[in-house]
Amino acid sequence: MVVIEMNDLEFKLKGFIRQKDKEHFVVRVKTQVGNVNSEQMATLSDITRKYGKSYMTFTTRLNIDIPWVAEENLAAVKQAAEEVGLVVGGTGPTVRPIVACKGTICRNSLVDTQGLGKVLDERFFGKKLPAKFKIGITGCPNDCAKAELNDLGFVGQRPSDSAGEAGYAPYFGGMFGRVHREGHRAGQQLSLSEAVDLTGRVIDYMEQNAEPKERLGKLIDRVGMDEFLKAIGLEL
Repeated sequence: MVVIEMNDLEFKLKGFIRQKDKEHFVVRVKTQVGNVNSEQMATLSDITRKYGKSYMTFTTRLNIDIPWVAEENLAAVKQAAEEVGLVVGGTGPTVRPIVACKGTICRNSLVDTQGLGKVLDERFFGKKLPAKFKIGITGCPNDCAKAELNDLGFVGQRPSDSAGEAGYAPYFGGMFGRVHREGHRAGQQLSLSEAVDLTGRVIDYMEQNAEPKERLGKLIDRVGMDEFLKAIGLEL
C-alpha cells in the first residue's frame, strides 16, 4: 500500500481533489481537447470499478473526474491512467487543458478546432505561469465552447456571412467563474499557424509581466489594452 504524504493543496495540484466527506478524492484526468480512445476509456472504466464506485463524470472543460478514490489508491490510479497515455492533473497556476468544440466534424464549423486545440495542447499545456491560463476554441459564431470567456479564445469567423476565407478571431482576457468577463476582440482573423504563434506570444507576455494570481484580463486592465496588443504584435 502506497500513501502519498501531501496537504490538500499539494494533492489538488497533482490532480487529486479531496471530496466533501474528507475521506475520498476525485482524480482529475486530462483529455486532449475532449478526446479519449477506446483503450483509454476501457482502462478508465476498469479504474472506476476497482478503485471508485463504477462511474466517472465529465467536467465543463472536457476532462474526466473519477470520484470516491481512497488516498491509499491514488498512486495506483495515476499509474494505470499513465500506462495508456493519459495525464492526471491539469490544475494550478499553469496553462490549463485546452477546450475546443467538435467543429472539425461539425457542419456549422468554419475552422479546424480540434487541430488547433491539439497543437496548443502539445505545445503549451502545463506550462507554469503566475496564474491559471485557460484557452477556448469554437468553430463558428454559435460559440458552443464559449471561447470568449477564456483568457485567450479563438472563434471561427468569416469577413462576411457569405464570402471570404474563414479564420480564427482572437479574444483576450475573458473569465468564467465567480466573476464573468467577456474577452476583448482584437486583431485580424488568423490562420491556424498564426493562432499558434499568437498563443505563444500571449503566454510569454503573461509569464514575464503578470503578478502572482493575476489573470490575463486583470493584467490587461493594469497595463492597458493598447500596451498589451503592442507587446504581442497586434493592433486594435
